This record gives sequence, structure tokens and C-alpha cells, in this order.
Amino acid sequence: MNEKTILCFGDSNTWGFVPDAFDPKTLYMERFSASKRWPGIMHQLLGDGFNVIEEGLNGRTTNVEYPDLYGKSGTYYILPCLYSHAPVDIVIIQLGTNDLKTIFNRDAIQISDGIAEIIDIIIGTSFGVRMKHPPQILICCPPPLSNENFIDQNNEIIFKGGMKKSFHLNEYFKSIAKNKGCHYLDLGQVVEYSKIDGIHFDEDGQKIVGRYIAKKIQQIFNG
Repeated sequence: MNEKTILCFGDSNTWGFVPDAFDPKTLYMERFSASKRWPGIMHQLLGDGFNVIEEGLNGRTTNVEYPDLYGKSGTYYILPCLYSHAPVDIVIIQLGTNDLKTIFNRDAIQISDGIAEIIDIIIGTSFGVRMKHPPQILICCPPPLSNENFIDQNNEIIFKGGMKKSFHLNEYFKSIAKNKGCHYLDLGQVVEYSKIDGIHFDEDGQKIVGRYIAKKIQQIFNG
């Protein structure tokens, strides 16, 4: 059996942000260990024959940049990322939550358009099997926000109004995945964000996501 390479392309929840350790005043944060992050849990369940690459970045969006930061847009990094790790058998995209930030003023349709743009970039490459085809794609829609209490270093609520929008992401993400021939999972069916900050998985949440995605990967490659 040839080793399958899985690229996990996501935000802070792929990176492993610990929700109850963040201090907005000092920006202190902690990261779950590799074995407790969902890509690591998935890898343990899949076993030999799979190469799992973590590409999680705190604050990553689909296709929009922050006014004071650069390089957080998924469309900015997905192409060199794919080339760096090629050949890639499947890309798991888990993005959309950061697009809900008030600063971007985006609705669910605009956020789903960002996912579609990333998909189109991937489809347009030959960084998949034998460097002759694009990789397969698995879209994982994030669960709705649990609350809007997350604050930044300026003591400002940065997801105000995002909770209502977040409940519509699954509808649009699912449609885009179907239209573009991608595999799909709605994480909101099995997991909720931590009530502590409303936007990150706790340790149990990471386990649930890792197991859920591992089952889907097994279905994709084993039929």
C-alpha cells in the first residue's frame, strides 16, 4: 500500500489553541500537544500508511487579509503549501470561523465564496497523485460559535454578530462541496466549540473531531 499524504489546512483549531489558557492582556497562549490535536488523533487512528501534515495558523481566514497583518489568508498560502508537500493525496480544509470577525463584515455567502476560491486553486494544480492530478479535497465546515465572548488585547469583542451568521455556513459550504466534487463533513453535527471562548475546541472536542475525520478518511480511501 502506497503511503497517503493528508494535508490539514486550517486555523487555530488545527494548530491546537487551548481555549482556557489564553490571556488577552499579555497574548499568552498554549497549544495542545501533537498527540492531543485532531490531526494527531486522526493519524493515530489511521495508523501506518498515512502521512499527516499539520498546517494550522492562528487567525487564518479563507481569502481575506487583516488590515494590520499579512499572510493570514488561506488563498495566500495554499499554493506554495501544496507545492512544498507534494504530492498530496487529499487536502482537508477547516476554515471559516475567523471570517466571522466583525472587522471583516462578511456574511455566510461571502465566506463560502472564500472556501470556493481555495478549492479552485487546489483543483487547478497538479500536486496530487503522481504530480499529474489535483489532490482530493475534504471540506470540514466548522461548528457554529458557542458564544460571542472572545475578546482581544484591546478588550473588544471581535465576533459580535458572528454567531447568527455561523449557523448558515453549513448550508453554503455543503452546496459548494457538492458542486465542485469535494468530500464534505459538517463538524457541527458532532461537536461544539468550548463554552469558555466560543470559538475553539477543548481537549474532548479535539478528540471528537479527530475521530470523526479519521472515519471519513477511511471511507474515502478504503471504500
